[in-house]
Amino acid sequence: MFEALFYLGSIVVANLLVMNFGIIQVAGLSFPAGAVAVGFTFTARDLIQRRFGKWGCWIWMFVASGISALFSPTLALASLGAFVVAEGLDWAVFTASPLSFRGRVIVSNLVGTPMDSVVFVYLAFGPIWEAMWGQTIIKLASSLLIVFLIRNVQDTGFKSTRLKGGVA
Repeated sequence: MFEALFYLGSIVVANLLVMNFGIIQVAGLSFPAGAVAVGFTFTARDLIQRRFGKWGCWIWMFVASGISALFSPTLALASLGAFVVAEGLDWAVFTASPLSFRGRVIVSNLVGTPMDSVVFVYLAFGPIWEAMWGQTIIKLASSLLIVFLIRNVQDTGFKSTRLKGGVA
């Protein structure tokens, strides 16, 4: 259940940050304020797929969108549009890849995060290319940080378990 709470929390936090701060600039990069938290969602989505099976992530994505809609329906729709396109692509790459779990996470995040940046920024703010580029960089960095942290936790003996009948 940790995976689902991590996923839901990262989406809701990301949307709340964007709702309250919009596009910010840090170290010369422009990006929506929730970019770091959104980067976590891509790795969390892969963890959900491993735990709940290849269709479980779609259920949690719609739950997170419903929660986000309570705060900002417009932002939730932009987020949902980006998730359907980008996390759908991430899901397809993760599912089809013959690589190890860690390899599938890295490759699927490299494919999904740029698409999410383009779709979300366009739907939420319009064609602000600097923010799309900045968000992609921030999201990739945060998603890879989570991959690194998960690897270190697993090396110390923590193992996530899959539900009976779940397909990764």
